[in-house]
Amino acid sequence: MSGGRIRAALAAAILAAALAATSATAAGLGPTTKVTVKPASGSPQTHFAFSFRVPAATGASGSVVTTDRFSVRGPREAGCQSSFARNLRPARKGKRVKLTLRPAKGKGGWCAGKWHGTVVQSEFFRCTPTPAKVCPNLVVAPRTIARFSFKVTRSSTQNPPAPAADVPKFAGLISAISCPTPGPVRPRVLPRPSSYTLTWSAATDPVTPSSQLVYEIFVATSPGAEDYSTPSYTSSPGATSFTTPGVARTGPLYFVVRARNAAGREDSNTVEKQGVIECPPTQPTQASRSN
Repeated sequence: MSGGRIRAALAAAILAAALAATSATAAGLGPTTKVTVKPASGSPQTHFAFSFRVPAATGASGSVVTTDRFSVRGPREAGCQSSFARNLRPARKGKRVKLTLRPAKGKGGWCAGKWHGTVVQSEFFRCTPTPAKVCPNLVVAPRTIARFSFKVTRSSTQNPPAPAADVPKFAGLISAISCPTPGPVRPRVLPRPSSYTLTWSAATDPVTPSSQLVYEIFVATSPGAEDYSTPSYTSSPGATSFTTPGVARTGPLYFVVRARNAAGREDSNTVEKQGVIECPPTQPTQASRSN
């Protein structure tokens, strides 16, 4: 390796190690950031005001970009708005961020019931590899820095909820398997990113055909810790499997899958499967069989 590539690789390793240390420190914050919601309870047409102090600076810092994503999710019903999400602007540490939510026009207002919200922080590299530049092979899992809730009370003019019968019947997740692709061995700051393939049998619904049902995937790093207010991934209609993007395998992952129909109603199963590392047996080559 040339001197230039050695220096580039060393610089990339130092940058990756610094980000890993920063991420570990920020992860220690946990979902402890307090979010103030005013009013704490309102009607489908209420303008809700949210505010919190940023626990760690966001925006670009060299090759590292840190972002905060604000999202809220309520009960799913036809004729009303059940979710909202937005990436927040860069802010310095300790700055108070304020955000006011107004229901979208033509949506019938917020859906009635208890709403849950999160602020999730993510980090990524801005790096373009060249013959003399090595980009760090690092994946930093998003982390939830705040959780909060508020309530929407149904108005007399809002449509009643869909009947309980209009909910998909779904047996839940069958398996969650990862088979890492072999590759050259070289020093890494974090383990090789791995994808998990999730499989299930199609759900049924009294109104929506199975080919139009979608499936929401919830991921947790400990048993029973899934956040059902915000799915990690959503499948295409009619799917019976889903392959996650590559994630750093720093510990076990746990998965729950739920079916959702065209009216936005979803089942409430809690069938959880731990992701396992398992590859099908390789077939012996002709040369090995002859020996």
